[in-house]
Amino acid sequence: MRLQMTSVSSRNRYHVVIHAVFIVLAVITQVMTSVVFNLGKDSWVPNALFKTSHRNVSETFPLEVTMDWWSQLYWNMIDVWSTVWLFYGVVGLLNRDALGPESCNPDIHPPMFYLMWTMINISRMLSMSLWESHAINGTSMVGWIPPVLSFYMLYVSYSNLDKHKAWLSINRPAVISWTRYLIQNGLAAFAWWSLLNYLVGLGIVFKYSAGMPDPLISTAVLTLVSLCTVTWFLLQSCLLKKYLCYTFSVYPMLILGLGAMFTRSYRIHDLGANTVFCGLLMILMTILSITHLISECLRQDNSSTVEPNVTFVETVWQPEGNMKNKLPKC
Repeated sequence: MRLQMTSVSSRNRYHVVIHAVFIVLAVITQVMTSVVFNLGKDSWVPNALFKTSHRNVSETFPLEVTMDWWSQLYWNMIDVWSTVWLFYGVVGLLNRDALGPESCNPDIHPPMFYLMWTMINISRMLSMSLWESHAINGTSMVGWIPPVLSFYMLYVSYSNLDKHKAWLSINRPAVISWTRYLIQNGLAAFAWWSLLNYLVGLGIVFKYSAGMPDPLISTAVLTLVSLCTVTWFLLQSCLLKKYLCYTFSVYPMLILGLGAMFTRSYRIHDLGANTVFCGLLMILMTILSITHLISECLRQDNSSTVEPNVTFVETVWQPEGNMKNKLPKC
């Protein structure tokens, strides 16, 4: 028996060490990515890494849906958000109780979660280098990694939180809110922003490598954005509502991205079809965002009035000796 307890304790310590190592790697690569990205701005080039800025390369390969220069500021916002939720994971390692570090018990975000974020940061730095060297095909081949992995990270976070939500609601209710509003909303903002940038980069490849006409490519990019958004709205409203209903950052990020496309292509005396399409999509995103907010507020109001459910959960999780005192009297 003592040997079994020793082996279990050793495995737990090993898991905590692996967890800590991967979180530290994620934090280090996040800081490195932020530094590399800022070195590629107009005010910092030329330097040891970049001879020209990201913006100048974008002007070399323009599309009708190319985002305006100020959209680069959104990457700074997203990187700050990502750094905050990574440090929340570090704090969770330092906060311990009888079960061990909060980040490991329960294991909502396992070590592989942070390893994938490290891979995302490495791919971002590689794509910046390829983009600066005008290797648009290579940039597109690497550019799919951040959106795909970040959406998979969202899946891991949603499913694990739902799995442990009953226990957390009793023992660590604050973890639920932090996970939903800090980590999942931050991941969703990153996933959709990287997806939007990848679709624009894919359009650049089709125009400048395959020779397809720009208006058609830009229309295809906007169509893909609209299809992805409508699919997300249907999942959020019906099929996966219990997982996605607390994620509010998607539509604002899409509105900002479409707004950057709109302001760059807008000409008051020469309004293009894709500019109009972009403006209509912004209106659609606004409607979807308001609809989601209203439906979630109404759902919260209805659920807050159901007192018997709260009493039942409290009763079930009480020790057996205390359950008699908690039962309502007839």
